[in-house]
Order: sequence, then C-alpha cells, then structure tokens
Amino acid sequence: MTTLNARNGEGEERLEIQAPTIGDWFKSVRMWFSGAFDELYKSKTAMAGACMLLSLIIVLVFAPVISGYDPVKPDYNAFIQEPSAEHLFGTDRFGRDIFARVLWGGRRLVSIAFAAVFFGLILGIPAGFIAGYYGGYTDAMIMRVVDGLLAFPGILLYLLLVTLAREWHLEGILNDLILIFALGFAFSPEAARLSRGAVLTEKHKEYVEASHTTGEADLYIAFRQIGPNCVSPLIVESTVRLGYAILIIAALSFLGLGTPPPTPDWGGDLSSARDYMETNPYVAIFPGLAICYTVLAFNLFGDGLRDILDPRVVER
Repeated sequence: MTTLNARNGEGEERLEIQAPTIGDWFKSVRMWFSGAFDELYKSKTAMAGACMLLSLIIVLVFAPVISGYDPVKPDYNAFIQEPSAEHLFGTDRFGRDIFARVLWGGRRLVSIAFAAVFFGLILGIPAGFIAGYYGGYTDAMIMRVVDGLLAFPGILLYLLLVTLAREWHLEGILNDLILIFALGFAFSPEAARLSRGAVLTEKHKEYVEASHTTGEADLYIAFRQIGPNCVSPLIVESTVRLGYAILIIAALSFLGLGTPPPTPDWGGDLSSARDYMETNPYVAIFPGLAICYTVLAFNLFGDGLRDILDPRVVER
C-alpha cells in the first residue's frame, strides 16, 4: 500500500493507494481472456479456425505418443500398404508409416513457420515504428529501403538462400535456420509497412500528447505507449502469413529444395508420392490434406480476427 500526503487550505489529507497484487494481475488476465473469447465466439469464421488450430496443435504436440512408429525407420516388410488398423494412413515406398510422418513433418513445418514469422516481426516492427514516429527524412529513408525489399521477388530470395544451403551441405537445424531467415526477411518489409501505418494513426492522439507533456522519451512513447495499440493489424497479418509460410516451405520441399530425406516433410513426401498417384493415391492424399487443413485453419482464424479487430469492417 502506498500513502501520499497532500496539503490543501484546510490541512493535510492522507491518500492511500492500494498497489496491485498478484491476485489483481490474475484477475485482469482472466478478464482479458474472457473478453477475447466472447469476441472470438461472435465470429463463426474465427471460431472455426480456432478449433481447427487447437486440434492441430494438440495432435502435433502429442505426436510422439500418438504416432506409435518411427517416422524415418524403413520397414522392408511393409512396402506401400493401404490404410489399416495397424497403419492408419498406410505406408510409403520404404515401408514407413505415413501417419507418423505426417505428424512429425507437421511439427517441424509449423515450428519453422512460427519462427519465420516471429523473426520477420522482430526485423520489421522496429523499423516501422521509428519511421512512423519520427517521420520526415527518417521515414523517407527507411521506407525507401522497405520499398526496395518489397520490389524484390520473395521466391527468388528463398531459392537463392536454400540453394546456397544445399551447396554448403547445410543439413538439419542449419538448413532450417536458413529457411527461417529467408522467410522472415521476406516478411519483414510488410511488417514494417503495417507497423508504420498503425503508428501514423496513433501518434497524434491525446494520450501521446500527454506523454510528450510529461517528458517521456521518444522510444518509450513509440514502443510502450503507442505499441500496444498497434498490435491488432500485426496479429491478423501474422496469422495469415503463417499459412503462406507453410505453403512456401511445402513448395520448396516439393521442388527438392527443402530438408533432405528421410526427414519427414509434407512437401517432400508429396513429391516422392507422384509415381504412385494412380496405383496408390493415399500416399499423396494424406500429406496433401495435411497442408490444406493447416493453411485453411490459419486463413480462417486470420480472417475471423480481422472481422473482430478491424473497426473498419462492416458490422457482422
């Protein structure tokens, strides 16, 4: 408890201020989640996407328990078997369980997509905040660099970096780091533009002028005062971008530029199943359905969030 003494014309008054406790913090967090769920429940699109994502995350987290098979160990007695009680999705040309490969490949692919989008936000948000807050020459210089990056085709950057990784014989985590850098760097200009636009909208409001009056530092105002009010468009764009990143990763693997086999990979498994499309189509169907399901879940959730968080959207 904090005690303040104030003196007026009639004497001294004692003002007691109750400092927030851990219980108050948990209560505020609970109220925030309750309000967020209420808003989410109002949007059928967001709710459908959230349910799909929740089920996906649960399955991927518990993949070691659910799969039951080693995703990279071949079984020479189980080549190209149809779906059964023993192998839910069947087996591939090396006798590996397709269900296990789908689960483990999803863990890796979704993790890379999250890391890439997060890396893009780390690169883009500070640049956008500084450009939008200071304006003038600083804004012009930063945004011309951003415009130049936007003009560069992202697919060429992916192909360049991934090809270099293959030439340098980078495998495993190093190959994944190269892919994260390429995807994140390609997303950073868009994150910079979004954060700059949000800052331009907020920086002339009353609470910002009040912070200037009290002598707060510019960076404190930009990142601590304005920043929390600019989160909505970044969350929406990041959610949609996750689906796009998953498609890019799968496409690179399909072209043979992803993680080398036998690492589970949806795009790589889909590519290797092309020779069996007519005789055993399930070998390609399940990795393809996994890609479609994941991208659809992120897109539905992102569209629903846009309906909730964007005040310019027409009334639902």
